[in-house]
Amino acid sequence: MRTDRPTTRVAVAIFVLQTAGSGIAVYGIPIYIAAFLRSGTVNPAQLSLASTAFFLAGALAGPAFGGLGQRNPNVVLLGSVLGAAAAITALAVDLSGPVVIAAFCVLGATFNGGLVVVGTTVLVRVFEGRPTSGMALATSGSSAGGILVSPLLALLLTTQAVTAGSFLAVAAGFLVISGLALTLTWRVTARSATEVPPAGPTGRMAAHWPLVLAFSLVSASQLGATSYIVATGLSRDFTGARLAVSVATAAAVASRWLGSAGIRRLGLGRWTMTSFCAQAAGVALVGLAPAGWVLFLGAALIGQSLGNTILIRSQVVVGLFGIGDFAGKFARFQTWTSLGSAAGPFVLGQLFSLTHDYLLAYLALFVLNVVAVPLLRPWLRHTHRRVDELRHGSAV
Repeated sequence: MRTDRPTTRVAVAIFVLQTAGSGIAVYGIPIYIAAFLRSGTVNPAQLSLASTAFFLAGALAGPAFGGLGQRNPNVVLLGSVLGAAAAITALAVDLSGPVVIAAFCVLGATFNGGLVVVGTTVLVRVFEGRPTSGMALATSGSSAGGILVSPLLALLLTTQAVTAGSFLAVAAGFLVISGLALTLTWRVTARSATEVPPAGPTGRMAAHWPLVLAFSLVSASQLGATSYIVATGLSRDFTGARLAVSVATAAAVASRWLGSAGIRRLGLGRWTMTSFCAQAAGVALVGLAPAGWVLFLGAALIGQSLGNTILIRSQVVVGLFGIGDFAGKFARFQTWTSLGSAAGPFVLGQLFSLTHDYLLAYLALFVLNVVAVPLLRPWLRHTHRRVDELRHGSAV
């Protein structure tokens, strides 16, 4: 960990920003949709389009936000906070289908492009790309929103229904909490942007397409399995099935700390392979799930990969391209994995609509996950070769 900067302050600030952002965006989307359906204000077809637009906007915004954030991270973070608050406020003004779709697009772009891509870029610079406890704390915010924020959001929209006041309260709370977090890290973030990071290996993301495809397939399996995990449990009359997402979210938060230690002990390549294989087992368990405890075990295995993937992605990009070109490369990596995230729920939903069988739908996600594992092999060989060169010196 760097000792010449207040790294703890930065880690806490990014944690708060990503917790608040994920709470009103990623974990807030299902809550908004449920509230809209109860009130009958937006039809299901428009809501389906809005949720797809959320992921697509996030995927496409990553490179643009990453480039701006490399030069002016504070401006991008502030703009993301204001944009997300404006999107929630728009829902208080008008709940027509086009406005909901536009608001979801803005939430996806500001969360994925601003709070995740730029926030992670700031962390990598401050912590020099190493899997420290500070990185684990800060990046766990993208999962902690499901535990700390979304229950409050659900309570507010359940007790107050879909009213202008409820959305205004969400927007105001988000602005206050995020504004306080930005003041914690403003000076440190501005200083890190003016410093020239050390040069690293050069290359193109396309040269590592098997690795990118592997992460995209795993992301599709993750989000597809998670999106329908409660519906699967309810269809089989499992007691407490609604807690399955909470189990996955809790495992995602805990896995940040386990992942930091696991990367140090096993190495990045072996830990990535372990996490992906564990997720494949989790997807299979949820699909089969003869009992409630099996569903929860599968949810925990999927959740650990949800948490580990974010921590692993940043380390992969640093290892391949160094810190100097991190923002642009991480943004492109995030774009492809976000497209996978968008495809997963769509694939499972379409398969279930055709077959009316969750087992077959989860089997398809399991296949995607299994196909991803051998695609890691070229990167694993590259990782092992670089480790040997660092230990024994390059032959050149």
